[in-house]
Amino acid sequence: MKCILCDKRKGKRFCPAKQREICAQCCGEKRVVEVACPSDCTYLTSGQTYQSVKKYINQLQHQDDPVRQRKLYESLQRFKPLIEELEKQIITYGEDLTSFQDQHVFEAVALLRKTYETERKGIIYQHESSNPIVQALLRSLHEALERLRQDPEWSAMGLRTVDILDCLEVLDSDVRYHLEKKSDAATYLTFIRRNHPEIASGGPESRLIYP
Repeated sequence: MKCILCDKRKGKRFCPAKQREICAQCCGEKRVVEVACPSDCTYLTSGQTYQSVKKYINQLQHQDDPVRQRKLYESLQRFKPLIEELEKQIITYGEDLTSFQDQHVFEAVALLRKTYETERKGIIYQHESSNPIVQALLRSLHEALERLRQDPEWSAMGLRTVDILDCLEVLDSDVRYHLEKKSDAATYLTFIRRNHPEIASGGPESRLIYP
């Protein structure tokens, strides 16, 4: 039986979202983005792990500076939960925004880093963008980080300004990696949507989103 998505290759994987057999290539390329995968799909969870490990290994290997390479690795390990929460915030922000692109994320993160760099110097000043899409995302991420600073669960991690900057450096490196076409994923947004199917597929909202 042919794959119901491409109608070319043989369907070898049962897709719980489509209730039919699909091919491995369509499963890998269209999961979450074009197919509303349930979060308990075994192909989805195994694919997330493989793609994440593969990407971060490649990303770190492309760092020419061994000191920065080590710093990014340590920040990713230490602050992974926070980085994932920021990714969920980005997904939720762009859920119904068809014009939302990687470049918008890249610019918002860069300005957010400037804001916290300024704070580290003892000056409270929020850098802004003239692009309304970038500015709205920038505000959303900044407000989320400030809420987390007040959250007892997250404040226990010791979220200092320098720690937030380390997280944002990982995020900046991640988006830049995709913009430079050094990964199999077409875009940064595609990649994080695949890694957070509970958000991208209309599941429970991230706890960063407040009513």
